[in-house]
Amino acid sequence: MLVERDHYLRTLESYLDDAAAGHGRLVYISGEAGVGKSSLVSAFSSDHAGRAVCSVAYCDGSATPSPLAPVRELLPTVRPRALLENATRADIFAAVLGALRDPAHDKPHLVVVEDAHWADQATLDLLLHLARRIHTCRAVVLVTYRREDVDVAQGLRQLLGDSASATGTRRLDVQPLSRDAVTTLVAQHAKAHPDGRPVDPARLHAITHGNAFYVTEVLSSGLDTVPERCRDAILARVAGLSDATQQALEIVALAGARAEVALLEELLSAGLETLDEALARGLLVEADGAITFRHELARRVVAEQLPLGRRMHQHRRLLAALEARGADPARLAHHADAAGLSQSTVEHATVAGRRAAELGSHREAARQFERALAHAARLSGSGLPDEQIADLYWSLGYELYITGRIEDASAAVGSARDIWEQLGATIRVGDAWRCLSRLLWFEGRNADAEAAAVRALQVLEGPPTPELAYAYSNMTQLYMLTSDGAATRTWGARTLSLLESLPEGRARTELRAHALNNLGTIEVVAGDRASGVTMLEESLDLSRRAELHEHAARAYVNLASSAIAQRRHHDAHRHVLEGIEYCTERDLDSWTNYLLACDAELQVNRGDLAAAERRAEAVLAHPSLAINAALTPLVSLAHVRARRGEGGFEALVERAAALADGIGEVQVVAPVAALRSELAWLGRRDAEAGEIAGAVLELVERADCRWNRGAVLRWLPQGARPPHREVAPPFAAELAGAWQEAAALWEALGCPFDQALALARSGDPDALGKAAGIFEEIKAHAAAARCRADLRVMGRPVPRAPGRATRAHPNGLTRRESEVADLLVQGLSDSAIAEQLVISRRTAEHHVSSILAKAGVGSRRDVIEWYSSAT
Repeated sequence: MLVERDHYLRTLESYLDDAAAGHGRLVYISGEAGVGKSSLVSAFSSDHAGRAVCSVAYCDGSATPSPLAPVRELLPTVRPRALLENATRADIFAAVLGALRDPAHDKPHLVVVEDAHWADQATLDLLLHLARRIHTCRAVVLVTYRREDVDVAQGLRQLLGDSASATGTRRLDVQPLSRDAVTTLVAQHAKAHPDGRPVDPARLHAITHGNAFYVTEVLSSGLDTVPERCRDAILARVAGLSDATQQALEIVALAGARAEVALLEELLSAGLETLDEALARGLLVEADGAITFRHELARRVVAEQLPLGRRMHQHRRLLAALEARGADPARLAHHADAAGLSQSTVEHATVAGRRAAELGSHREAARQFERALAHAARLSGSGLPDEQIADLYWSLGYELYITGRIEDASAAVGSARDIWEQLGATIRVGDAWRCLSRLLWFEGRNADAEAAAVRALQVLEGPPTPELAYAYSNMTQLYMLTSDGAATRTWGARTLSLLESLPEGRARTELRAHALNNLGTIEVVAGDRASGVTMLEESLDLSRRAELHEHAARAYVNLASSAIAQRRHHDAHRHVLEGIEYCTERDLDSWTNYLLACDAELQVNRGDLAAAERRAEAVLAHPSLAINAALTPLVSLAHVRARRGEGGFEALVERAAALADGIGEVQVVAPVAALRSELAWLGRRDAEAGEIAGAVLELVERADCRWNRGAVLRWLPQGARPPHREVAPPFAAELAGAWQEAAALWEALGCPFDQALALARSGDPDALGKAAGIFEEIKAHAAAARCRADLRVMGRPVPRAPGRATRAHPNGLTRRESEVADLLVQGLSDSAIAEQLVISRRTAEHHVSSILAKAGVGSRRDVIEWYSSAT
């Protein structure tokens, strides 16, 4: 019997009602380990088995997760015959979504995904896929996870953040039991066991802090006080079982989250009846042809307390039985690893790593390759051939690169190169130098990246090979990144020419996608948008169809970043959203971070400083952020804080300037120079702004990028500007002193800060007043203050600045409006708000209307969503 959980059950029931009406819900159910999440969802599923099609999937914490294992477990229940032997990731995603949208029976689906903190990345990707579409389904998906494991389960943290604003997602945080609830449980236990020793409820609650698992385990063990650790309570229960049952528990515990009955039948020498005692006492439960521990914590305690020799012996038995069944290679790798069988571990982990990479679970792939290499080092005698070890390092390096662990990737690729050099494998050595060039660029070591690229060419020059073509394309990319159009086109032409001599196949497709990406980007940047976008979109299409994850990610990044630079907000927004979804689904952390950084820059350009701040801070907080990927969020966050008149931007500018100096590319130098010039202008140091721009004038003049060039040249003093190459139209108007024309162009592009900046720099008093208003609308208070200061110097009327409380609130609300909004989100009516704040109803209505206007929405329901997401 559940205690103190009625309100959770009622909430879940309301979500099931919504799902029955076609408005599905995905509910994240969080709480500490043992708090009762599984008991809650189990009770809810049992109570509603008659009105919903119930199914449960378990994420396995006992091993490196097998990609989509929980989902494959669900498919036979959710959609019969959907589980195909060679089903692709897209097939599985489509099968699950289709089934949830159109249930085979006249009942909604109730799907439970247990322990998402252990989920593989591909499963998390499916959950994100569903979260964004669940509101169109007739289903409730309940996802349980441990709150304390979110920070270490990086993929889960990202899933929670990415799906937070999805229409159909909800959250329930299961709280520990109160003192009254523990007292109730103690009384129930005493009634059921009148001969048992009494337990002090107050002490029990104080020691367990209301953790339902600890409470129930201690009560079941018959102890009158809680031991120092719950492990003792679990082992006390196990010790009361027969020897045969204890041995059976060992096998179940080591088998993983679920032990199939058929597997246990083979391994339990005394037969399946040895499970009966543990099943009767509630330590184990049976469901869907498998035996599981009622509590995962109990499984782990039982497994960990086994002596090493016996544990290894049982893992070897499990491995042999599972190998005979052709089990998932990730599961086999886990048991081989735990059994100390290095040769088997290398074999299974290698296959598991490749399979994980194919499915887009790149973090799991890296873990499997690391496992394989660790065991390869233990093999004595003949061991593994050097060629195989080098291939493992190479595979590991690529997966580490894909997932953003650039320094570790460089070390792995370097190890592979060293082995190939000893073997005299010239082509592989050259390819490793090419790969290291890319990794060195990610580390911000551009000179070393160029040197490695040249070294790759020196090693590979000769007959046409895919590796030589890749070295050519790498040179193309390096020149593209410096905005050198002529050199990019020269090396790009060499690449495409060499491709003509290569046979059709995946390598040729990959190289064409890479080359078109480089060439398309330089054309867009240089001004030929039509042909450039065409090449980029062809590269993206080739990459997506061939499952070339890295190249598709690069195409998204270059499409988005070039659109942002050219203030094509609609195109940029589309590419950012599509790219983030694609990259997060495939563990492409390096490019996910770039796209999130792009989004921060986009929000700065659009004038949404609060959104830009959230995006930039999220990227900078990433634990394995590549050096190059830090620059854009640093610049964006500095813009936000400086424009709002806040402190703390100086350190950001210092970091960004140091990175830009080290990298030396115009795509990073120009934005930092523009930022520093803007900061000087905000401080009324116009001459300094011009000096900063003049210091990088030669570099921006050489580069084929009229938008970056204009962003710098705009700060040079009027009348002191030397002849220059073409700049983008809004900047050209500014350079010509056509301030009103420039402001109109910026307004048409949807760039309010730039619009107001053009008006402010015109020197016209009326334009200055208008600029101050625009700046205040987007909360660029420091820029508005500069306008008011200029008007005072002119002796002209100065527009009133908003109050401190309004400026301080992230949504631009006054202090009273903020109080009203807090009550609005609680569902209070105008009259109730008036009574709560001791104001008239008319005043309350006025505040509500003002909040609606500032939110730009038309209903109280919309303002609740707006206020909740923005605070």
